[in-house]
Amino acid sequence: MIILKIVELIETMLLVKFRSIVVFILCGVPFFTQAQTAKKATFDFNKNCEKAYHQIIGLRIKNGSDIIAAEKKLNPNNPVVYYLEHEKDFMLFFIEEKESDFNHMIKEFDNRFSKVENADVHAPLRRYLMAQMQLEVAISKGKLGQFMTAFFYVRRGYNLLLENQKEFPNYTPNLIGLGLFHALIGTVPQKYMWGVNMMGFYGNLEQGMGELLKVQEYAQKTPLYCQEELDFIYVYGLLYMMNDKKGAWDKAKVMVNAHSDNLLYTFLGATVAFASNYNDDALKLLQNRPKGPEYMRFSYLDYMYGLAKLRRLDKDAAFYFEKFLLDRDRRNFVKDAYQKLAWCHLLNGNMEGYHKALADCAVRGNAVVDADKQAQRELESKDIPNLTLLRARLLCDGGYYEKAIGELNGKKMDDFSQLKEKVEFVYRAGRIYHEWGYPDKAIPYYNLATKYGANLPQWYEASAAVNLGLIYEQKGNKELAKKYFQECIDSKNTDFKNGLEQKARSGLERLKKKK
Repeated sequence: MIILKIVELIETMLLVKFRSIVVFILCGVPFFTQAQTAKKATFDFNKNCEKAYHQIIGLRIKNGSDIIAAEKKLNPNNPVVYYLEHEKDFMLFFIEEKESDFNHMIKEFDNRFSKVENADVHAPLRRYLMAQMQLEVAISKGKLGQFMTAFFYVRRGYNLLLENQKEFPNYTPNLIGLGLFHALIGTVPQKYMWGVNMMGFYGNLEQGMGELLKVQEYAQKTPLYCQEELDFIYVYGLLYMMNDKKGAWDKAKVMVNAHSDNLLYTFLGATVAFASNYNDDALKLLQNRPKGPEYMRFSYLDYMYGLAKLRRLDKDAAFYFEKFLLDRDRRNFVKDAYQKLAWCHLLNGNMEGYHKALADCAVRGNAVVDADKQAQRELESKDIPNLTLLRARLLCDGGYYEKAIGELNGKKMDDFSQLKEKVEFVYRAGRIYHEWGYPDKAIPYYNLATKYGANLPQWYEASAAVNLGLIYEQKGNKELAKKYFQECIDSKNTDFKNGLEQKARSGLERLKKKK
């Protein structure tokens, strides 16, 4: 299943040591070759396999494993069974991040993959499942920071999808993976497009979203076993590529309500609610998430719950970050969680707890995803956040705009001594008014942030620029929108660089199709 993390993986691989990766792939690793002979095994994605798949995707792994074992006894030559075994191991590692689960998945991969590869060559499901398996290994390797070999698996998966589309052009589910690839390729920074083209990756945002929409329309008439995969990718595209927060939230709410027993849909809904500033809705979803011994422990949801509580300035937010951090297998968002725990203590006046959390941040976790990188940089800067600006930031992120602007009322740039705080002040004011629905009030504040924040390492200039681009795009002023999207791309800011640049590239892609 290709879900949200593939985006972060592809972005990171494109932006970290890209030249050496391209040389490695083009010169050091052979192209993927198909099996020359096909055996008699045929694909049977029967009712048992469908049940097992939905149990696994719903994070009821034990239930899914039992169904797989029963199906394997009945139909040991059914290649779908081996795909499902791989899917189970992938979801275990993807959710819990235990390296032992990754090692087991890799140990069994060649045998399972060969079972699918050597099955009926005339079945469109064959290459589709092969591509899924390749891409899921890529995601897993990306989580471990193994980007060189991860890109190798990405390339294999992409080529398999292209081959399948060529041989079976009417196999609509193939467009799920291709749609995601094409949309993402359209948002790659221009300076890296030479590498993308060298590896044979082509596409644009309009093409990718059009393909995903085509599958959505198809799925309304013909049930898909991989509906969850489609739902996640399509909602992600609406939210992060099309900048349609309302559309993404409306879709996510329907999906969560229709799958109230599926823990992964809870994650989807909460993710969209967070990104769309519907904090109370995120809290409600996380509070009411399905529970029981049959579900995996999804500790990241504790992190999300703590973040939702923190955005509301609840004094007990620290408890949920501490609960998340009890999971010693976590690799990502650990540094970010310690940073947020430090903020909890700072807001509650506990300076000893603040410094203790930062000390833990220094020695635990990895700095691979943007959030962890930003936490690491704050730690290294030794700057203690301004409480007024921190409260305004958190309240705004939660959608509590009136309270957020109340934190800044009566303040001006000169009330802050450091340039970083001066710039953050105007950026926060602009962001609050923008998210609140008053873009014209936001514009002068954003302009000040781009003017004075250009030489700072923080993200204020880049984020203000991309938000100005979004405002002018909404107003129909293409020239100014392009100007500010490009300013974001050209920014020297380092915090959250990958995510902001992708938003700007998505904006430029959208503008291309507007008259």
